Amino acid sequence: MTNAVAAPKPDPAPIAVFDPGWLFLLAGIGVLVATVLIPAADELAEVRVQRDRALTLERHRAERITRYQTYLAALEEQEPSLVNALAQSQLNQIPQGRTLILEQPTPLYAAGAGPSASVFADLEPPPPKLPERAHIGSILERWAGSDLTRPWLIAGGALCLLIGLLPRSTPARS
Repeated sequence: MTNAVAAPKPDPAPIAVFDPGWLFLLAGIGVLVATVLIPAADELAEVRVQRDRALTLERHRAERITRYQTYLAALEEQEPSLVNALAQSQLNQIPQGRTLILEQPTPLYAAGAGPSASVFADLEPPPPKLPERAHIGSILERWAGSDLTRPWLIAGGALCLLIGLLPRSTPARS
């Protein structure tokens, strides 16, 4: 018997140790997560825009109510300037000591309309500017949001997971 010492095996290169199945596993998880989370985030963004619109309309209506309450309080207190303005515009009465302006410039009127005796136009707040939704429009968002392509994304992600979970191949020994 000879005491022969076996030569040590060389260490494999670092790239040979790395299992490429991890790449498939990570890609599959990423695609499946995106397929689930992107439509949910899209619905959340839509609900937030609807909430912001409702809050804007509520603020507009609250401002409108405040203006009408202020007008009603001034009317109930019979504020002299308001009573004079109403008598002039609604009843065509002019206080003593004042003269009537006979000609009013046309820009005061709407196109083709005569002078308006309504006080409500001055009471109304300006119309609210409702918030709009901004879409990103990425390819992944379109694919994950479409009922036609979502099953394909799920199938592709599941296939990548399957490939990633397969055991690592070992070289055949001869």
